[in-house]
Amino acid sequence: MNPNEAQEKFLLESNVAVLATVDRRGRAHAAPIWYLYEDGEFLMSTGRGSQKHRNVETNPEVSLVIDRRSLPYFYLTARGAAEIGPALSREDRGRIASRYLNEEQTRRYLERMAGIDSVSIRLRPRKVIEFTGAAGR
Repeated sequence: MNPNEAQEKFLLESNVAVLATVDRRGRAHAAPIWYLYEDGEFLMSTGRGSQKHRNVETNPEVSLVIDRRSLPYFYLTARGAAEIGPALSREDRGRIASRYLNEEQTRRYLERMAGIDSVSIRLRPRKVIEFTGAAGR
């Protein structure tokens, strides 16, 4: 994946993404998720045993949609095989949370999450699809 300058800038904004996975029965599951984008990869976290975790273990092919929900509409869809890894460090979890929360909220979030069993999800997209809406332009 080689995003252009505008796409890179967009991915660094604090937009909530939607991770789409498929379960062992072939049923789609899509859920909002925070992410960190660095060096062409997306890093996310989810609870161990969550639907997202189980689905990625069963079928690693995912789509991650990052969208702007205000005019002018815009989104990127990143497709590829995701990997489950160990829980994120407190530092990495904080880097993700601070994209979406202020300093005090991040501190409280990290305290609440300290005892939660989680896994990381890493996505190195093979393909990125861009949509630039005509509305609001």
